[in-house]
Amino acid sequence: MLATQQIFLIASLLCFLVYLALVSAGSQTLRGMRAMRSAALLGLLGNLLYAFGRELPPVFAYELANISYSASGAALAAGYRQLSGRALHVKVLTLLVGAVGILTTLFHYWLDSFALRSAVVSLFQAGICIDIAHSVLAGRGEQQRRAHGQAHLQGPGQLHVQRFVLLMCALVAGGHGVRMLWLLVAADPPTSLLQPSTASLAILTVAALALPALTLGGLLTLHRHIVHQAEYIANHDHLTGAWSRKAFFEIAEREVTLSQRRRQPLALMLIDLDHFKAINDSAGHEAGDSALQLVATRARDTLRPVDCIARLGGDEFAVLLPGADLARASAVGNALAATLREAASNLPAAQRRLTLSIGVTITLDNEEFKTTLARADSALYAAKSAGRDQVIALAPPLHASRSVQMSASY
Repeated sequence: MLATQQIFLIASLLCFLVYLALVSAGSQTLRGMRAMRSAALLGLLGNLLYAFGRELPPVFAYELANISYSASGAALAAGYRQLSGRALHVKVLTLLVGAVGILTTLFHYWLDSFALRSAVVSLFQAGICIDIAHSVLAGRGEQQRRAHGQAHLQGPGQLHVQRFVLLMCALVAGGHGVRMLWLLVAADPPTSLLQPSTASLAILTVAALALPALTLGGLLTLHRHIVHQAEYIANHDHLTGAWSRKAFFEIAEREVTLSQRRRQPLALMLIDLDHFKAINDSAGHEAGDSALQLVATRARDTLRPVDCIARLGGDEFAVLLPGADLARASAVGNALAATLREAASNLPAAQRRLTLSIGVTITLDNEEFKTTLARADSALYAAKSAGRDQVIALAPPLHASRSVQMSASY
């Protein structure tokens, strides 16, 4: 059977390995990364002080060890809070760690009680686990809202990590509860953290390995954030935040398949900025970039969460509207054109000419998407030929033999 010192040394090694993995992750700007690294280092220090408690002066074996281990838990909670977007409350966490240090000092020098010291540390660590679990659950809800309509780019990995962290939080909080109960009812309770006994070794093993396990969960969560960030960069236009051309065609193939399977309409809208070159030439490329960002922002405000807007290149955008027929898609196009017209009226003089030409169509059963795209492009060309600032809807041949021009307002 492992000795208590060996258990703490193993936990120290695991904290060090997790720290190295966090360093190798590289991203300094990712929220929660610095806190997770601090948690791993403080956990390494705390476990080493616990391991050599008999060889070190009491102030290191008791006060500094408990403060280091508590500070590690607080840093871990801070990291999970940052990952989930919750408020950090650094002062509160610092005060709680300070309270642990003061109480363990009192129960060492004023009233020497191993049971009371253990109760203070166990209550703190159980509270930390509850806070981490809260952060994970809060983060899950936020990620589900962000990922709405993007499931094809989200793997199951993040859900498995969250379940792992929640399980560890439950085990650790429950373990500390059992430890406090055991100290209260045991006929011969321990008087030292390093006192060998079967029950003591079992509880210490769970407690000592909990910190590196939860830090590992933080590392895996950070890894998923890094992967998601890389996926976002690869699949979105950096200027407008709209989907990239490559991602758009992947989404289009998926939506076409779904619309045919569900026998629901799928509308496609192509958008072109009128007078965009003139804005660039007269007001500069910064004004052109602002115009593109304005269109993307207004589109997101007008569209539903299930709709998909992408920047195909230059000043051309494409929008997929699942479940929308030709009339509904045309109404959306008119609403977008109207809201942009209103926004442009408040821009500098050189940008007030900013309007939209929009071509609208719907997919046809068993039709290749490139055919639908070509029809939407024809509708867009008709809108620009008709004098710009127009929404032109072009039905598939099966539905109509001619294009229908929709009014610019509704």
